[in-house]
Amino acid sequence: MDSKKTNEGIISTMKTNLFFAATFLSALFTHSLYSQSKAAFSYKVYGNIANYFENEQDLLGFFEFKKGDVVVEIGAATGENVVGLSLLTDSITFYAEDIDLIALNKKNFDKEIKKRKKYKKINTNTFEFVIGTEKFTNLPDQFFDKIILSATFHEFTYMDEMIEDMRKKLQPGGRIYILESICLSPDHKNYTAEQTIDIMKKHGFKLVKKDGKDLNESTGLYRVVFELE
Repeated sequence: MDSKKTNEGIISTMKTNLFFAATFLSALFTHSLYSQSKAAFSYKVYGNIANYFENEQDLLGFFEFKKGDVVVEIGAATGENVVGLSLLTDSITFYAEDIDLIALNKKNFDKEIKKRKKYKKINTNTFEFVIGTEKFTNLPDQFFDKIILSATFHEFTYMDEMIEDMRKKLQPGGRIYILESICLSPDHKNYTAEQTIDIMKKHGFKLVKKDGKDLNESTGLYRVVFELE
């Protein structure tokens, strides 16, 4: 047998095997990236706000984010929700507000951003955070298109003062989004959807939307949206 032809055959077989191996690894890597970008819709990726929605489409349909929106979450803790929302949106200014300096600070906020980057690329959004008080958010007036309260409404010690403060922060046509379910802590007061609607109406807000169903082992879950009358 011609040793030259034999060697050429071996080299050709090796090239073929290498080609298929490279193709397989490439497909595996692509699948890995796709799986990463399509990380499971859960609080681990998007924050506890994900517990109020069935999937990404449900969330985006509820909030109706638009490029250029200025959005704040009040009671944002470490900022996990606004960073999570940035994975699904583009060209939005997100503010995180809380009264707890131990939870909301640059170190924790940067950790949330770093954590989310392993799941999906953060889009061209910008972030700010503000420390408020029990009565005042310390946010700029007439500035926000959307104010989000995710499991926060029941936390307000000074309900009337906080709602009046939030009124001042909305731009004309701005909306407040309240997400609630029954909190099992004995230290908290729970509000039904009807009670929340009555409270907001007392402060001059009109109901735009009410929906929601129990998800993720929650009970009494509701989602309500308000605008100023």
